Amino acid sequence: LFPQVRLSKVLGGVLRDSRDDVLDPQRGSVLGFDTSVAAKVLGSEVGFVKSFFQSFLYRRLPGRGLVLAAGARIGAAVGFSQEVPEVLIIADRGGMLTRAIDRAELFDVVIRELPASERFFAGGDTTVRGFSLDSLGTDDTLDPEGFPQGGNGMVIFNLEARAPYWKNLQFVWFLDAGNVFRRVSDIRLQELRPTSGIGFRYRSPIGPLRVDWGWKLNTRLLEGGGRERSQVLHISLGQAF
Repeated sequence: LFPQVRLSKVLGGVLRDSRDDVLDPQRGSVLGFDTSVAAKVLGSEVGFVKSFFQSFLYRRLPGRGLVLAAGARIGAAVGFSQEVPEVLIIADRGGMLTRAIDRAELFDVVIRELPASERFFAGGDTTVRGFSLDSLGTDDTLDPEGFPQGGNGMVIFNLEARAPYWKNLQFVWFLDAGNVFRRVSDIRLQELRPTSGIGFRYRSPIGPLRVDWGWKLNTRLLEGGGRERSQVLHISLGQAF
């Protein structure tokens, strides 16, 4: 419904960051909240309110240098009602493209969808590591082949233990859970998808080189046929959060 859309919005937020190291924190915390508002009075073609909350905590345990890290991220967005002309359906009939005209197209329809660029996506090496990039979602935010459409609501929780292994090498165990929901009212904690995994960190001069192997604690069948990938390998730079 929004192949090309002009956005004009205002954004405000607060952030408190007491980490001892941005790339490889071992102590401290991060607490942040931001909200953006887009409206026609600002020159935007669509209107919405979008908020994002994030919190991370890092603790170095005495003794062998074990670091515990935990995080929570919650996103919520609500689109303002927008009237647009009913989309004309183009159908392929007998090898010829024809316009399927329906009386409903003579009227406007009210939608509350956000542009795709403003929706929440999850899955990947910095969110829920049992999923590939942006592939996490409910049946309402994934197409029959499992391609992500994004949603207005998102919840992500992370827990990670980082233990020194040998010289500059760290061993990591993690537990991630989250999901993307079409509407904020659709958010259900029982629908969060849990994943777990292990990884290694190498403390290089440019920051931690990271390898994470995550797997889903339960896999689902896709509507288009087949089953989700059970495990995903991520290679990146810096800690996951």
